Amino acid sequence: MAFETVNGILKKYEGNEAHVIIPDGITGIGNYAFYGASQLKTIAIPASVREMGDNVFYDCESLEEVILPDSLFYLGSAVFSRCASLRKVIFPDSLTVLPKITFFQCESLQSVRLSAKLEKISRAAFEQCHSLKEIVLPESLKILDENVFDDCISLETVNLPSSLEMIGDNAFFGCSSLKELVLPPSLKSIGKGAFETRGKLKLTVPDSIAIHSKMLDNNWNMYWNFGVNRRYNGKNEDNYQLHDSRILNTDLKQWKPAARTVLAMNYLETFERRIDFYDTWIAENAETLLETVVKERRCNALNQAMELCLISPDQLEPYLAKITDREEKAKLLSMNRKNRQKNDLSEIDLDDLF
Repeated sequence: MAFETVNGILKKYEGNEAHVIIPDGITGIGNYAFYGASQLKTIAIPASVREMGDNVFYDCESLEEVILPDSLFYLGSAVFSRCASLRKVIFPDSLTVLPKITFFQCESLQSVRLSAKLEKISRAAFEQCHSLKEIVLPESLKILDENVFDDCISLETVNLPSSLEMIGDNAFFGCSSLKELVLPPSLKSIGKGAFETRGKLKLTVPDSIAIHSKMLDNNWNMYWNFGVNRRYNGKNEDNYQLHDSRILNTDLKQWKPAARTVLAMNYLETFERRIDFYDTWIAENAETLLETVVKERRCNALNQAMELCLISPDQLEPYLAKITDREEKAKLLSMNRKNRQKNDLSEIDLDDLF
């Protein structure tokens, strides 16, 4: 095999084999060592290797699987960038940082075993990994840098460990298949567009964490490719496809009108205790809420609003005809009568009874 080595460092591979075995005794692999080796499918890396430079396997379009040795203590940036056929990589527990753009445009990547000691995943490490559906983040992780999972359109499941302190800008941008995120109380910083997934997302948020509209709507690139047609559709309200999301610490004034309605409905549907600013907004915008709730058949939200007396019988009356579900309609009529009776009793002067 054609290896160019200098003082134990593999500087350049000049061959065209599909299966390559790096000789024992090699302690490092230099920048761009296998750059553009289009025939390379598998690589055996010996336990003597301690360092790998930048772009080592950049554009190795046939490379399918890599197991990195436990001896590895340094990894450069973009090591596997544009490896279009790469499906699986196993990292040793010796690494504490996954460098920037490690897997940029690895469209076939499906399985990654990360270091159990990993503390940081750097910028755009998994950007445009279109086949990645699930990833397990280690409990040691503290930082998810900007654009880490940018445009990972198949990503469905991500655990956010209890050690996590930072989620960077656009970390989950375009992750339209992502269904749910549970934020840990350890979070100290969340960047712009971090949850701008362009899909329906359930967020579970501790009371201590404030959620701002900018976390779901950054509009940092109006022409960014995403979704079915891979083009931005210009509908800013699409950014608020939150469902069953418990967001208890926010400022509704920061959000667009449609987003306020979504947040209010989610509050009603996930109700655990009364939140004054939600109650106030619902009471002041009852008709706006009713229009959306009835149109989308969010009966649980409507029932809860009636139970909390946030919507009056008179406000509900014009919308009853639009409710086609007989059972729900009967329930609402019953609640409406009870609320009307409560209102009538509250208006009676007790002195008139004696």
